Amino acid sequence: MTTAKLALVSVLAGAFLFACSRPKAPDAVSDVLPESAVNKSTSPNVLVITVDTLRADRLGCYGFGAAQTVHIDRLAKEGIRFEHAVAAAPITMPSHTSIFTGFDPPAHGVRDNGTYPVPPQIETLAERLKGAGYQTQAFVSAEVLHGRYGLDQGFDGYDDELWNEGGPTEFKRQERSGEKTMDRVLQWLNGRPRSPEPFFLWVHLFDPHQPYKPPSPEAETSPTPYDGEIAFVDRQVGRLVEALDEKGALDETLLVFTSDHGESLGEHEEETHAVFIYESTIRIPLIFRYPPKLPAGKVHTQSVRSVDLMPTILGLAGQAPTKVQGTDLSKALLSSNPPPALPQYSESLYPELAFGMAPLHGLRLDDWTYIRAPRAELYNRATDPAEEHNLLGLAKDAPGAAEAQRRAGELDQLLSKYLEESKRFGFVARAEPLDDDTVEMLQALGYMGESDAPDALRGMDPKDGVPIYRKVSEAFRLARDGNCRAAVEVLTPLLTELPNLVQARNRIAKCQLQMGNPKAAKQQYLKSLAHDSKQEGVLLQLGRIQLAQGDQEGARSRFLGALELIPDSVDAMVLLGHVDSIAGQPEQALTWYRKAIETDPGQPIAYLFLGELYLRQGKFAEAKQAYEQARKIAPMDYTASLQAGICTLALGDPKAAEPYFVQANRIDPTQWQPFYHLACARAQQGDPDSSLSQLSKAVGTGFSDARLLKQEECFRSLREDPRFQKLAGGLAAP
Repeated sequence: MTTAKLALVSVLAGAFLFACSRPKAPDAVSDVLPESAVNKSTSPNVLVITVDTLRADRLGCYGFGAAQTVHIDRLAKEGIRFEHAVAAAPITMPSHTSIFTGFDPPAHGVRDNGTYPVPPQIETLAERLKGAGYQTQAFVSAEVLHGRYGLDQGFDGYDDELWNEGGPTEFKRQERSGEKTMDRVLQWLNGRPRSPEPFFLWVHLFDPHQPYKPPSPEAETSPTPYDGEIAFVDRQVGRLVEALDEKGALDETLLVFTSDHGESLGEHEEETHAVFIYESTIRIPLIFRYPPKLPAGKVHTQSVRSVDLMPTILGLAGQAPTKVQGTDLSKALLSSNPPPALPQYSESLYPELAFGMAPLHGLRLDDWTYIRAPRAELYNRATDPAEEHNLLGLAKDAPGAAEAQRRAGELDQLLSKYLEESKRFGFVARAEPLDDDTVEMLQALGYMGESDAPDALRGMDPKDGVPIYRKVSEAFRLARDGNCRAAVEVLTPLLTELPNLVQARNRIAKCQLQMGNPKAAKQQYLKSLAHDSKQEGVLLQLGRIQLAQGDQEGARSRFLGALELIPDSVDAMVLLGHVDSIAGQPEQALTWYRKAIETDPGQPIAYLFLGELYLRQGKFAEAKQAYEQARKIAPMDYTASLQAGICTLALGDPKAAEPYFVQANRIDPTQWQPFYHLACARAQQGDPDSSLSQLSKAVGTGFSDARLLKQEECFRSLREDPRFQKLAGGLAAP
């Protein structure tokens, strides 16, 4: 292999060291099912649609006159609508876990996105229905619901394929538009494997999540961009309903429409969601449609909870009950009786985990909302539906003050009892302490005292943190816009007031990496880890930094720590393989790469690194095969096309190599490598004019190594050409 090719392998491997994780591809489909045989079982199909970040009061069926939600409104008209449904948390992963397990976060242990996987011993709705003979399939539209976090338990297929959605940057999450997700849903629905079993289908749509960028025509016809995103989602829901109707399966399907949480939209001084647990983020839409059993157009005003969905779906589907915190509401739905009046728990640990402030735990009962915080809150939603007047803020001698204190005390006791009862389920993983090496390093650097305990930090009331949230949001916008220096200047002073502001530290660290300061980034990540040791992403980033600094064993320890937190972390497996590869242990590296592929065969990263391993060993055919597999999964991946071309060149077929380089150039025309290797291919085919033309383009896009150019064997035939000599003479020697 030439020096250029070996150098390129190293560069491409290094690029992944600071890349974001990638999700897996969907299962293949085959054997189209005849329309008449979609469901011969007496059990209904089950369809759950969850729309991320959807406020109930922005839908037409919930009274919003400017809404453009005709398809969702149709479901309400033809089914049962719950006027007041309550989410377990204003955060995607914890809330969805409650929906599909019937447990609240204190019981299931998933308290935030990206760090807490679903405990494998919890039985999910998909597992129950799969055990009852259902075909189970899920389609999700955001990285935070990737299968590695455990919600794929029980699904035959779990489509979290977001690799081809343009990819995230260091400051933008990975997501898929509702239209693309629904395209895949309809493809699956129309190509279901031949089987008489009913299906359980979960469709997750992410579009109403900030930033709000609705397409046309919704962008022009909606009152706000947020409402435009909702209207766009409604159009996608309509496509699915219409497809089911055309197949004659709509009325054979128990359809549940809901959301994971709402959106503050500036209420309570919160722009989006995650921090507070007021009605704006906790009240969600909930609709059940199943004409064979459920009445049309009925509205229940009694409050229900997202944890009630799993047992209720099982009840309506004729399945045996399950022991969960949620309540089976099916008997109430099938009769004229209202659902039972039950306390509704909600929480947000985000203020604590991200900002080092106090967590929020809330309980709703009848018309009352109680929020446990350093300054507790009590609201009577019957007279104060927006929860704007905290009755615990009344003067002691004010009318109603004593009654408010009494009621708050009762609700606080009920909340304590609920939290205590949640512990008996035994699903919550124990807190992982910092390892001894990290603690010793932090103490040596002055990051924590000998007696400091990160998990004992007491935070401020989240209500007092509004100015901080605003500054953090401003800094995040600056970072997304490419102004990392300004973002760091905004965030750094906040750490003086809140040294355990994990979110700010992580963002500063990313910016420092972006600005070429890995040492400063490492310091911030270590401080972040001191305050919250259960951060897979931080452990991966620390390992990448240590690996780049030559500390292979330190990097290995970080990657193993990440894998312990998220056992299905393909990134951790691939990076562990890379450590073994550069340590001269190719067989161990191969084991890790194969394990990563087995864990998630639809993720191209493992194939890319497998290709690199074979390329280093001179096994060009095997390397090309790995890169081709990566291209199959991710056709727009620059690295896969480029490296496949390099392998083809090494196998002695320059003509066949050309299309790979052309494709790599189409994907990223700013890189010099495709031009350089295309020049090599043209020279080997005896086309000096085209070869020199491509070399000139390589120089124009950044190639500058005169010595490499003169040593490259494929340009031997050009060395006496004055044009080649002139081009090489204008380059700098390293």
